[in-house]
Amino acid sequence: MRSMSYAHTRRLPLHALLVFATAMRSGSFTRAATTLGVTQGAVSRQVKYLEDEIGTALFVRHKLGLRATPAGESLFATVDDALGRIAATYDGLRQRRQTLTLRVPPTLAVRWFIPLLPSLRLALPDIDIRVATDDGRGRSLGEDGVDAAILYGRGSWSGLIAIPLLSERLTPVCSPALAADLATPHDLHRHRLLQCAPHDAWRRWLVQAGVNTDHLRHAETFDTLELALSAATRGMGITLGDKTLLSESFSDNILVAPFAQTLDLGMGYHLVFQDGRETTPTLGLLAALMTGRLS
Repeated sequence: MRSMSYAHTRRLPLHALLVFATAMRSGSFTRAATTLGVTQGAVSRQVKYLEDEIGTALFVRHKLGLRATPAGESLFATVDDALGRIAATYDGLRQRRQTLTLRVPPTLAVRWFIPLLPSLRLALPDIDIRVATDDGRGRSLGEDGVDAAILYGRGSWSGLIAIPLLSERLTPVCSPALAADLATPHDLHRHRLLQCAPHDAWRRWLVQAGVNTDHLRHAETFDTLELALSAATRGMGITLGDKTLLSESFSDNILVAPFAQTLDLGMGYHLVFQDGRETTPTLGLLAALMTGRLS
């Protein structure tokens, strides 16, 4: 059977056979058309084409619907069995592919993870990668089918393995136009400082830089870093950002870091997953790629 040539299958009207089988199952051209997402006329034409090719009627049409002829019953038995076996094999092969769902904070997703994604896909060609762009506040790692996450913090979460990815070092960032007016950190007094968590970061950076923190012009406080960075890009003020995370924006001259001083609060981004899953091959490859250990 396996040595048989399948060259003749090129002449088989496979689409018409599928339409025919659907019409048989539904007992109506109208219902078959709805199932297939086509018009009733399209179903009728495919069945008529099949009948012309075979040289015999497959249905007897009547007011209450369709009744299969003996030829139609015989053909349906074979076609239905073949389609069922094809569908079962196809679904089995699809289920062999694994899905990896990763929860990523919005700013990190846009500015660090998306540029990494092509390399990740090359390293994990049999994995369907799904990305949820939120910080997962108030939800456990296993919720929403999440396999791993990137969390912002000090690297210690109960029941989770945490692998350091990026150590955060904060520095003022702003548009090139605003940067032209900043000769020293003391010039920050003349501009609006945009805030986001951690909310004491500006004060600590300024103290470290030797700047008096009295009478500073604080403007909006944003819920996410991405919003603060977007406002800074538009010249609405100056925010604190991480130099590594913003390297692409610096290269494109969208944002500028006018000062060399950085603030290290001991915070950073970590790849985390449930304790006990560190030996999972997929998660091991993911960790190796993200930490630069995979060539």
